[in-house]
Amino acid sequence: MSLMSASREQVFYLTDLALFPQAHRQMFEADDTPTYQLLYLQTAYRQHAMHGPLLILPSTPRAEAILARWVEQGVAIAIHSTASLASLVEHWRSLTQVRRQAGPPALFRYADPRLYAALEGALSQGDIARLLGPARLMHGVAAGHAWRLESPNSLDWAPSSDDFLLTFAHQQSMQAWREGVFSRQLAGEHALTEACVEAWLEQMQELALPTEYAQWEGCRALAEADCRLPLSPQQMDSLKRYAGSWQQRLAQLREQVATSHEADKVIS
Repeated sequence: MSLMSASREQVFYLTDLALFPQAHRQMFEADDTPTYQLLYLQTAYRQHAMHGPLLILPSTPRAEAILARWVEQGVAIAIHSTASLASLVEHWRSLTQVRRQAGPPALFRYADPRLYAALEGALSQGDIARLLGPARLMHGVAAGHAWRLESPNSLDWAPSSDDFLLTFAHQQSMQAWREGVFSRQLAGEHALTEACVEAWLEQMQELALPTEYAQWEGCRALAEADCRLPLSPQQMDSLKRYAGSWQQRLAQLREQVATSHEADKVIS
């Protein structure tokens, strides 16, 4: 039997308490009688319920206006649906874990607006239908940019036991989005071109720094040393030959660019 209700469309709000820890308290400050659900309850992650997704249906126009501002601030997602709260709860809980093309199932932070901004360009119509379930429309803001997903067939939704498959294309889209956000932010902070930061990122990957954090730290070290160009072939060769751990390689990078910058100041 379908869990869809025949009621008018309502706007629900989905937020991640790991991203926005104040949401639970502020929800009650905004609304004396909200309808809500902590979505990790009744799942294997129930002990983390106060650090996981929270689904809210506000009861007053004032509360709805406050939650709409959360969406504008990038800490919540607006969900338009004629479904009941119970239907939405069942759907979102089915997305707690996702399958990956390689590796074990992974926790899926489906209440984080940044996820959909990163995935938006790589989603098929089938992907969108699985992610939105009984929702007609989802929208939010991430890194200052609005995103929007609209389901092709929300009225035909039925509960699914199939895990969402996170493909290599999805993961590449997410990585490219994160790198783009980082490049724009670092370029803005240090009056650099995005192309320069992107070149540094490629060089950090070439140096086999193993995580995004390590690669970003390498780029940040170059920016803070007032570099304006990619590393030279000689600098890259020297760093590649360095036999220490990646942390030591980062330290060597900082020392190398600091020495180079001092030499440039002496020459000028």
